[in-house]
Amino acid sequence: MNTAAPASIELRGVRTRVDGEELLHAIDLDVLPGELLIVLGGSSAGKSALLRCIAGIDRLSAGSVRIDERDISGAPTNRRNIALLPQSFPLWPNLTVADNVAFAPRRRGLSRPEIAQRVDTELRFVGLQDFARHLPEQLSPAQQQRAALARTLAADSRVCLLDEPFGLQDAPLRERLLRLLRRRQQHSGQTMVLTTQDRNEALRVADRIALMRNGELQQAGVPADVYDNPVNRFVADVVGNANLIDGEIELVGEQAMFRGDNGMTLPLFDESLIRPRRCAAMFRPRDLRIVGGRRVPAGGQIRLSGRVEQLEFLGDDLRYGIDLGGTLVWMEVARHDNEPALDIGDRVALALDTAHIRILEH
Repeated sequence: MNTAAPASIELRGVRTRVDGEELLHAIDLDVLPGELLIVLGGSSAGKSALLRCIAGIDRLSAGSVRIDERDISGAPTNRRNIALLPQSFPLWPNLTVADNVAFAPRRRGLSRPEIAQRVDTELRFVGLQDFARHLPEQLSPAQQQRAALARTLAADSRVCLLDEPFGLQDAPLRERLLRLLRRRQQHSGQTMVLTTQDRNEALRVADRIALMRNGELQQAGVPADVYDNPVNRFVADVVGNANLIDGEIELVGEQAMFRGDNGMTLPLFDESLIRPRRCAAMFRPRDLRIVGGRRVPAGGQIRLSGRVEQLEFLGDDLRYGIDLGGTLVWMEVARHDNEPALDIGDRVALALDTAHIRILEH
């Protein structure tokens, strides 16, 4: 495994243009030494373009890329000590799986026993130890993707870039590989950047998350901060189930009020929010709780009344879709709480702590 000091990555004002289309727009991003950064976003978000720029496959039209404070913006790919697994996961078709994995260790000058050990370790890691003598065409697409992952990891580079490395794997194997990769990365101290469209993967294992949309970086931070304090409506919706109430901020005398389009009114006390404008109020499904009868919620909480419209079973949790004045909001509760289960059509009174409400720009 990699024993070199962890590498840092620094992107400043990075822009890239391919076939006349700008894929990245002034990206400023730091990857800390030895961390797992997960780049989260949908298709066409710019995730792959970001990795290609770091690896040196796509030329920059502006900005710079630095590894350990050394500018590598103009350095060729083979001089960057970066391993990249692209989404296409290409394998050399005329080489066996074992020879594909052995390619980088051979170029590094490892001895035959060291190469054999490395190949065996990586193939066992991805569950392909019985396919070492197969050619790529003899593997399924999912197996080919895992063979390419093994080849990338065998390079033992200081920086490892993985572009949706588990996209073709079934759910149980994807879960297993993700956990093994995270444990390996933590023990080795290798700097790793992984892209995904799966927010649950990102929230569970990342040291930090970078969210991208249409080639722009929306927010970067530790998972808890991105989840609790999204900078805009897009981030709030991507990183977790979000209740979003459209409305506007109005001034009533000296008091700022959020007035939702569904009739919800919220007093606002954060001075940075006190200016009239269209916006959205955001709170998470776990921020709602049931209050019985006519009991008034404790200080700092507001009471909401609605009707259960949908019910979803989540194993240990139940998720309710509740109509609040024509807006469907979601509430999640632990299934084994003492609260009685609700049925579709039930009227329900809810409490919401105003401290959990975030005002977001459109």
